[in-house]
Amino acid sequence: MNWHNITAAADRDSVDRLEACFWALGAVSVTVADAGDDPLYEPALGENPLWSHAHVVGLFEDDVDVAGVRDQLAEEQFAFVDHEEIVDRQWEREWLKHFQPMRFGQRLWVCPSGMHVSESDAVVIDLDPGLAFGTGTHATTRLCLEWLDAKPLEDKAVLDFGCGSGILGLAASLLGAQEVTATDNDPQALFATDENAKKNSVTLQTGLPEQIPTAQYDVVLANILAQPLIELSDYLMAAVCDGGHLVLSGIMESQKEWVLSAYDQFQLIDIRLFDGWVLIHLARERSA
Repeated sequence: MNWHNITAAADRDSVDRLEACFWALGAVSVTVADAGDDPLYEPALGENPLWSHAHVVGLFEDDVDVAGVRDQLAEEQFAFVDHEEIVDRQWEREWLKHFQPMRFGQRLWVCPSGMHVSESDAVVIDLDPGLAFGTGTHATTRLCLEWLDAKPLEDKAVLDFGCGSGILGLAASLLGAQEVTATDNDPQALFATDENAKKNSVTLQTGLPEQIPTAQYDVVLANILAQPLIELSDYLMAAVCDGGHLVLSGIMESQKEWVLSAYDQFQLIDIRLFDGWVLIHLARERSA
């Protein structure tokens, strides 16, 4: 069976209405993408990320009345952008061409479904690319996974702030952390994290930031971006227990000093660089 992608344009205020229109017309999935050169990196805490001008894409089955969809879009005053017919193919086989098991550090692996890691001491995260950010391919995710692989996490409580797919929380749990909490301001990321936790037979506590009980953790991971790291510095430092560790990433090398200045109350332990990105490892000194 073939498929049809039908794309229409919307502004920030009408995206929800356009999505609803596609669902009502029988779309099997609806996605939203940036309509221009308007990069959106990381929303502030509690904000819902959305571009000022967006393209909304409805995926329809082969029997869709394309002309009828276009007429309905015009009636609802949405601008038609594109129609693409997609020839059916073996999607899993196509996908497997681009993703293979990846090792981070000495024993931590991210492995797509249907593949196998043969190393006897491997700690394997079963994870497929999805809608939320974080499958191990980005430099900042790699830095964080390699940091986790090298640290003893047994009996530790870990917070994964800005969890995306949940990959860091999954890694911490599989590497022996006693308790892992994962939070994100995107509900879709939390859904992806919950699904990935089930897939890997681990238990993560998940929720929006305002739903997470106030607590302190042995390890706090925040792989977001420089600006929100600075804005959230008080929150993140307060979440670290005495003698605990704070790991910050999503930082470009040129932003390193800028971020460090917001965390000068903590002891700098290490800075790691990879492909122009930075991981900063800090610690809270133990109270006397």
